[in-house]
Amino acid sequence: MENIEKETASSKFMENPYIEMKKKISVNGIVTQVIAILAFVGSSAVSDTQSSLKLFLIVLGAGLLVYGLIRVAVGNKIAVCRATGKVLKKYELLFESAEVSRLKQMVESGNFQSIDTLQRAVGHKAGAKLTLFIDADHNFATAQVSEFIPFDYEPVMSPMSYEGEAVKTIATLVTSGT
Repeated sequence: MENIEKETASSKFMENPYIEMKKKISVNGIVTQVIAILAFVGSSAVSDTQSSLKLFLIVLGAGLLVYGLIRVAVGNKIAVCRATGKVLKKYELLFESAEVSRLKQMVESGNFQSIDTLQRAVGHKAGAKLTLFIDADHNFATAQVSEFIPFDYEPVMSPMSYEGEAVKTIATLVTSGT
């Protein structure tokens, strides 16, 4: 277990030094653009200029083309471990506001065995959030606690990283509880 103290602990968006967010090309966007092109080709194959099918294919092609371009431009963001380059899966667990200190203590100690005893958020009572990134092999994880300050969650501690058996325990507890 390793803890990195940051000088900007009060910063609203605390960057996680263990992970990097990368942009991945959206396959849905590319497929949508291909379908849009096929719709345009199909509309040009219809010889009747008054046909509603021709107009439908042109409108469909234009809509799909715009949607596909937006999807490709925005892309998909994935979290990658800086040390290993492995893709990480994100988990967010919501708890009641009163659990912030216990949750913070749990993350700092690396002992997640009693996470089931914490009060989960019901309705609008989600005042604490535990954000976890875990790799598929369950060899690396990072955790951070945030507290809801009106309109957004703000980190209350620096991100922590875990390796080895601790990650397997965290992954078991988190995946069985979500």
